[in-house]
Amino acid sequence: MTDRTEDMRRGLCALALLALAAAPAIAGNLHYSLLDEPARPFPARLVLLPPQVTVKEVAAGGIMERVPEWTRWASDNIREELLVSLGWRPEFTLLPMPALTAAEQERVEQYLASCMVVGIAAHWATTAGGSAWAHKRSHFDYTLGEGLAFLRERTGADAALLVIAEDYVSSSGRKAARLLGALVGLGIPGGQAIVSVGVIDLHNGDLLWLHHSQSGSKDLKDREAVRQMLSEALATLPAPGPVAAP
Repeated sequence: MTDRTEDMRRGLCALALLALAAAPAIAGNLHYSLLDEPARPFPARLVLLPPQVTVKEVAAGGIMERVPEWTRWASDNIREELLVSLGWRPEFTLLPMPALTAAEQERVEQYLASCMVVGIAAHWATTAGGSAWAHKRSHFDYTLGEGLAFLRERTGADAALLVIAEDYVSSSGRKAARLLGALVGLGIPGGQAIVSVGVIDLHNGDLLWLHHSQSGSKDLKDREAVRQMLSEALATLPAPGPVAAP
């Protein structure tokens, strides 16, 4: 993926995730095939995809700039807390990503970009889409295609678990502007941490489970904040086997 393509993808995703942050957090979405008869069992063997994490500083004027060091901190926090949290779920078998060729790495990156777009669309439709999208809430059927089928063959996993996270941190100038704005009745948005967790069926690409969590006070550079947000999300992760109807 070229730097230009990556910058465009991240820019579009940043705008979409900020818009999504206005929607309420949800308990989670389940693919309809997990609930229909005969129900598809939820998979037990999961390969952990590389977390997709970005931390940006928001200037007083609203300009967002990615901060590589903060992004690394947040990425490390999410990766480590994800392993800890899932370690408390012994019913799952967690499998590492295999070593990838350059072509496979490119394939994974393109697939992850699609995951971001589809995940945002799914969250919007099921939280902020209104009555026009009620059918998606009752018949959650999003899919991403078979692009990662090779990981099933390489790892023995039945599904992949993905975390996408964005953190928008207000600069000191932004915080001052918010304070002054409040004094004159002008609302200026503050920081926002957003974490999306999903499980993708490696047989056909179906998005089996999806959870969106957000906070206006938590900071993904803080390990405890990450622990709390991931714990909230993973609390809705179904156990392997038949899934009970919500």
